[in-house]
Amino acid sequence: MQKPNNAGPQAPAGRKSLWDHPAFSLLLALLCGFVAWTVVTVYVDPQGSSTVTDVPINYANSASTYTSQGLDIVEKPDIETVDVKVYGNSTIIGNIKNSDIMVYPSYSGVSGAGRVTLRLQARLVNTTDFPGDIECTVENPKTIDVVFDEVSEKTLPVTVDASAVSVADGYMLNKTASVPTEITLRGPTSELDQIASVVATVDSETDLADTTTVPATLELRDENGAVFTPQYTTMDSETANVTLTVYQVRELPLVVDFIGTPSNFDTSCLKYSLNQTTLRVAGPARTISALEELTGTDFDLAREFEPDRDYQRLVELPAGIVSLDGVTSVTLSFDTTDMDSTKLNISNIKAINVPSNYELEILSSVVSGVTLYGPADEIASLSADSVVAQIDCQSVNLTVGQQSIPVTIQIPSSTRIFATGSYTVQCEVVAK
Repeated sequence: MQKPNNAGPQAPAGRKSLWDHPAFSLLLALLCGFVAWTVVTVYVDPQGSSTVTDVPINYANSASTYTSQGLDIVEKPDIETVDVKVYGNSTIIGNIKNSDIMVYPSYSGVSGAGRVTLRLQARLVNTTDFPGDIECTVENPKTIDVVFDEVSEKTLPVTVDASAVSVADGYMLNKTASVPTEITLRGPTSELDQIASVVATVDSETDLADTTTVPATLELRDENGAVFTPQYTTMDSETANVTLTVYQVRELPLVVDFIGTPSNFDTSCLKYSLNQTTLRVAGPARTISALEELTGTDFDLAREFEPDRDYQRLVELPAGIVSLDGVTSVTLSFDTTDMDSTKLNISNIKAINVPSNYELEILSSVVSGVTLYGPADEIASLSADSVVAQIDCQSVNLTVGQQSIPVTIQIPSSTRIFATGSYTVQCEVVAK
């Protein structure tokens, strides 16, 4: 027997709406959740937090706390940046960068030299772009160890060590000079007390034959000359430029320059000797290479010569030339064996180089007692007529009226006779 079908008539299948789609329902739920979160965040509870990384530590903030005690930081930790936790309005703090925050140690516990653990603090410095109540807290590390010590300054001259410099044959290292000439050190007093000198050590790869400038690293040394490496001391320059002045060395003959002689006098006829005939000298190559001899102090025959005596003469070297023998003076001697002297009264008086705007009248008729020296045979035959008392107006300051004018004694007939002493004549000067 067939069972009756109790099921009622079924509704025909229809189309499903968007609201019945599972993916749409999920998306709608997420959207509603975001809106709800936004409402809560912005209007109900807008506070949140964010971490800003790599914020640099600023040691200069409130540094007067320890500098007023005569202290300074001589050792810092290796870390240079830290992470900072920022609390505040969530819509704002997400844009904060490390340059908007300052991290600094608290120096309130610093009371003297030594190692101190300092707490790191942080605050927002860009309050223009990020207004409101924003809190900053250092996350890691929260503290740092810093060493303080009494700090002072010390200035020392730079000493050049050129012991390793090599110069070419025939040359010498004359002197050295450093730029800068002195160095200022700054650091703990206990370290500065151990530093006795600042040394610029230089060497040369080749044999030097000319002045040169080379760079050099500066070294700190103790009182025993040993290299001293400080932990905390700094200096205002760690290098220097060193000028090595290199001179050429030569041995040159030493001669005398005779002045106060007649215009035609032959100085080679003088028989003289020096106790030092040559001199070892040094100087710039371009200067000393051009020298053939060295001339000592001038010797004035007319004013200084006397027979049978010696003369101490200073050695005056050309500018830039130095003596290596330590000789500053020489003894000059004359051989007067074949010489003789005479005294004559000279009436032959002449004036030369008279200016065109003056007239010169010689009032003196004779120059008396002129002493002359020369070879004995020439002196024996010399007469007063062979001698001229000459006025050179180019070397005289002429003034209108009578004046006493010096004369030089000329012997035109001889190149080996000279006069000693000084002589004048009376003249009348008239303006044209």
